[in-house]
Amino acid sequence: MNSIIICEGSTDYFLLQYYMREAYHWNDDKGCQSGILKMPEQKSRNLIKNSDILTIMASGGCSRLCQGLKMVLERNYFSRPDLSDVYHKIVVITDRDEIGTEQNFIHQVQQTLNEYSIKQDLCLANNVWIQCKMNNQTEQDALFSILLMVIPFDENGAMETFLLNAVKAEDSYDKKMIENCSSFVEQIDPAGKYLTTRRYVTKAKFDTYFSIRTPVEQFAERQKILKNVRWEQYTGIQNAFQKLGEL
Repeated sequence: MNSIIICEGSTDYFLLQYYMREAYHWNDDKGCQSGILKMPEQKSRNLIKNSDILTIMASGGCSRLCQGLKMVLERNYFSRPDLSDVYHKIVVITDRDEIGTEQNFIHQVQQTLNEYSIKQDLCLANNVWIQCKMNNQTEQDALFSILLMVIPFDENGAMETFLLNAVKAEDSYDKKMIENCSSFVEQIDPAGKYLTTRRYVTKAKFDTYFSIRTPVEQFAERQKILKNVRWEQYTGIQNAFQKLGEL
């Protein structure tokens, strides 16, 4: 079975990979990256578990999530006669702070589904699997499910905050550094000219720490830090992510 998670940017893209690997035992395999669905100038990665493949695809921002969804639906429409390349489960993850209201986002996704004359068993809703059916190019019914995750990422629920707290608990030196970075970010833009949402503040704290901890993009060192985090514990903080265990 093929599944895909469409997320906003590179941070979400990397952290979701670690989360799915550690919490739900998906594996990274260089041998299954051929033909991967990918948005222009963005990143995608296939993970594998048994014979199932999960694609994690960055869209490049909340405004491009529906563009990414269209690419997935196009793949389903032009699926092979045996339907082996259909994405059977589609997840779209966004943050309520950045997209506006939940209903506006649901409306945008619904319009995208309507463009492909997709039939649904239920109306779209947040954090609910919706069963869908579309007629593909060979007049076959391609069946799939879609899950919208419009998550109110408060300070405690964000993946970045969870990771930083995990690092703080393991290293007193890094704990002080993270606290100083957080204090800096909270004070540096008092008018909110650039850090216009809580989500931006959270991401800035995360990026500031890593820009100091690994200033020359030491990928191996960043991987080491991320691998040492017990990602399986994140579901206790962000219950919505339990739905990803159904992939």
